[in-house]
Amino acid sequence: MFLKGLVSKRGGLLRIILLVAVVLISLSSLLYAQTETYDKALRAYSKKDFKTAVKYLKEYVAQNPDADAYYLLGYANYKLKKRKEAIGYFKEAYLIDPNFTPKSIEFKGTVKNK
Repeated sequence: MFLKGLVSKRGGLLRIILLVAVVLISLSSLLYAQTETYDKALRAYSKKDFKTAVKYLKEYVAQNPDADAYYLLGYANYKLKKRKEAIGYFKEAYLIDPNFTPKSIEFKGTVKNK
C-alpha cells in the first residue's frame, strides 16, 4: 500500500517537473526570439536602414513594451518622414518611462552616457 502511494506521488511529481521544464524551455526560446528581434532592429538602425528597423521594432514592442524601443521606433519613423507616427511613438516612450532619456539606449552591448 505504501509503495503504491509512493509510486503515484512520484509519478505526479515527475509530471510536474516535466511540465515546469517544458514551460522554462518555451519561455527561454521566446525571450531569445525577442532579443534577436531587438538586435536585428538595432543593427538596421545603426546602418540607417530605418524601414527595416521599423519592421523589427514593431515586432519587438508588440511583445515587449520598452521605452528605448518606442523611442527608436519614433526616430526611425521621423527619418522616414512619417512625422505623425513618430510623435505617437515618442509619446509612448515617455508614457512608459517619464524619466526616459535617449542617452540610455544601448547599442552593440555598450551603454551611452547612462
